[in-house]
Amino acid sequence: SKVSQVELPKGPVRDWLCGIGSVLTLACVLSLFAVILVIPFVNEWPFDTSFTLSHITALFTESELSSVYTNSLYVAVMTAIIGCLFAYAAGLVTSRSKLPNWAKRAVDSMSSVINTVPGMVLGIAFLFAFSGSSLQNTFWILIIANIVHYFATPYQMIKDSLTKMNGSWETTAKLMGDNWFKTIVRVVTPNAWPTILQVFGYYFVNAMVTISAVVFLTGARTQVITTEISALQHLAEFDQIFALSILILATNLIVKGVVAAATRERGTVTIRQRVVQVATAAMTVRRDSRLVAAEQASRSGSPDFPLPTTGNRRGRTIFTGTLSGVLAVLLVAFGFGAFSGTAAADGQVVIYTNADDEAVTAFQNALNANGFENKYVIQSFGTSELGGKLLAEGKALEADLITMSSYYVDSAQERNHMFADLTDVKSQLLQDSSNSTAPAYRRPTTVQEGAIFYNTTVLRDEGLPVPQSLADLADPIYAGQISVTDMEGSSTGWLMVQAIADAYGTGEEGREILTGIYRNAGPHLQMSGSGPLNSVRSGEVAIGFGLRHQAVADKNEGLPIDYVDPEEGNYSLTESVAVLDKGDRTNPLAQRMAAVIIDEGRPELLRTYPNPLYVGEQAPDNGSANPQVFPEPLTVDLLQAHQDFSEACKREAQGK
Repeated sequence: SKVSQVELPKGPVRDWLCGIGSVLTLACVLSLFAVILVIPFVNEWPFDTSFTLSHITALFTESELSSVYTNSLYVAVMTAIIGCLFAYAAGLVTSRSKLPNWAKRAVDSMSSVINTVPGMVLGIAFLFAFSGSSLQNTFWILIIANIVHYFATPYQMIKDSLTKMNGSWETTAKLMGDNWFKTIVRVVTPNAWPTILQVFGYYFVNAMVTISAVVFLTGARTQVITTEISALQHLAEFDQIFALSILILATNLIVKGVVAAATRERGTVTIRQRVVQVATAAMTVRRDSRLVAAEQASRSGSPDFPLPTTGNRRGRTIFTGTLSGVLAVLLVAFGFGAFSGTAAADGQVVIYTNADDEAVTAFQNALNANGFENKYVIQSFGTSELGGKLLAEGKALEADLITMSSYYVDSAQERNHMFADLTDVKSQLLQDSSNSTAPAYRRPTTVQEGAIFYNTTVLRDEGLPVPQSLADLADPIYAGQISVTDMEGSSTGWLMVQAIADAYGTGEEGREILTGIYRNAGPHLQMSGSGPLNSVRSGEVAIGFGLRHQAVADKNEGLPIDYVDPEEGNYSLTESVAVLDKGDRTNPLAQRMAAVIIDEGRPELLRTYPNPLYVGEQAPDNGSANPQVFPEPLTVDLLQAHQDFSEACKREAQGK
């Protein structure tokens, strides 16, 4: 109720020193993110740094990338709008209402609980709770998850703003004839508007960048930018990742700038506005009295109180209300996918996959060449995300056909009985193959083998010998020059653990070797399967362990990358194709497409993944020198046992 102007004392030296210090601090912080602004504008980092705009233009020419941006905008805007309403209503309950204290404490408790739940846990909870419901694979489940995930901070912002306002406004307005709702709309809300705008910006920005809560909830038609980035990271498409990151950054900066400008302008008139709004409330009684008097005068024929014209105002109100209602219906319907086009509506087969980009390309080439172009939708996921959806959603999964790590397919079938026997595949498995006993509901598509690879230039400059085995990687001479994958983050790391467990056991010898490797890797222990190769490509480290076919491809492209088939052997994981059994809702094209992927797609797949699986296939020249198979069946239980072994070695390497 009182404003005091405070003049800061002049101090040019102080201002210049603080300004320079501020700029230097900002420059140091922002320099860490300079790579985001550089990589999208070069051909191939770090080997070909010539300027190009191709990665940026791809954002607007490739329909898949432009659609995920549109989806993200929709989810962010709707999250911000509904989140503001939700947080504002909760703030009113606890700070401006006459509800009992227990009701107010319940809202505060809900905010505190939500603030302690990690986003990934929330996403998995939504996955289990809404599997098979009308919310599954819609934008609305993403919107609701975002609103709940980020509720605590907006609620506290609104609550603090409302608490600081004059507590007698509602009483004063009530004495003047206004009800509580009118007072909130006319007086409280305009004064809370700067905070509401800031809450809008908070919800919008976080909805654009969130990944943990929504990564398990998106479907083939509802992918957003962050989930697309997660899938691209799995495929090592870092040019597109950084281009999309720039798009997110630019969008968020625009929204934050608009919010800042709007709140700055409103902030200069907040106190004056309070007075005006209270005065407006005080005039309500006089205005209503004048309208009553005018109506009475009109009936008596007196010209002293002419009635205001209300026809145009009523018409505008009806038009505005109708337009708002139509817009709300359209936005809600779009959130449920009514206008985004569902695969079920047009008969398209939805394919979920965790396969590499080379495998996905081979699938598409085979399907398109056999008359299935535009009859399917492929959506890529990381192994853990797709595995989680398989185990949690079962037959309610959106997909009609999947290609996935075989051990996950087997575990999902054992748990959910969700796959139908493949009926159209003609290719026969090799009898001497480890996959010769594959169950009838799946057929292997590719074999992923592990290998050691190294940067020839860095290895020479560092004067290091070429390692020949995994045991060599535990040698202290490689300290700080090794990058490997943590199997907690990617199944690629399991290939290395398999080899050590089989060759040296999980006892003292095996533990000593794996601990030594983790100790040498230090901060270069990656959560991504493609992370070690990227570190080796960039020269960050000299040696890595990862997928063999990726190192072969880099060497063939002329990059300074070479590879070694370790003496312990090239252990492998298979990926398989399977068709979901949805009863009467099973897409009849799914069986035929699964057959095409195997019968027609294997020749192209064999060029990248050189392990014969079917009768008539021959290993190409780039086949591994020592292919090995783990003696026990690869199951989720074995995966957990090896993860425990790996985690114990990792803690020992870190001195914990």
